[in-house]
Amino acid sequence: MSTTFDVYSGTAEIPKFGELIELASTRLAERLRRHGIDVRPELRVEVRHHRSHEEVPITPDDEMIWKKGEYGWFYVPEVLGGTDVDYRKVEEMDWAMWRELLETNERARSERARIESCLATGHYWSFRRSVGQPAIINLAYGIIAASLAELTDGIIYSDDSAWDYDRFPAIAADFYEWYFNPEMTPDPDHADWARTCLLSIASDQRL
Repeated sequence: MSTTFDVYSGTAEIPKFGELIELASTRLAERLRRHGIDVRPELRVEVRHHRSHEEVPITPDDEMIWKKGEYGWFYVPEVLGGTDVDYRKVEEMDWAMWRELLETNERARSERARIESCLATGHYWSFRRSVGQPAIINLAYGIIAASLAELTDGIIYSDDSAWDYDRFPAIAADFYEWYFNPEMTPDPDHADWARTCLLSIASDQRL
């Protein structure tokens, strides 16, 4: 089982890898401090081939795009695991999904102009967390996705139980407030999972 956060960009400008790493590292450290955890995990990123998983050379100044058959990989050194990211073009099936959401999802209706603007840019990123990831990745993949949405004035969407469905689509500022916050979810499973992960992060000597 895996869960995902899709980030739809509000601007045609593509952020650079270095920009995203810098902002996501800051936002992750801020979130941990809010929970009394004084660590700043080192985030890194690679681009890899889907089949061979061989690394594709990139620099911090390269834009956050890659070829078909490749994927982004965000991770924390010394910690086994990470989040893989697909870069995708907005296709008719995406428009169809959002047209339905704009009819049935109250939050989507309230953000109609922003959503339509994001879809018009023609691309989005999908961050995936596979089952069994370490606690720091369980938190970080959402923070990285939100950081990308912040950089692009975009929106975050998930419908696969990554977090409370009723909160999506979301903008970054709101997402930072309630994602992985045990006190701000009505779902007891999400709350227990977040507490368990935060305790694990606090005791993880690798960070």
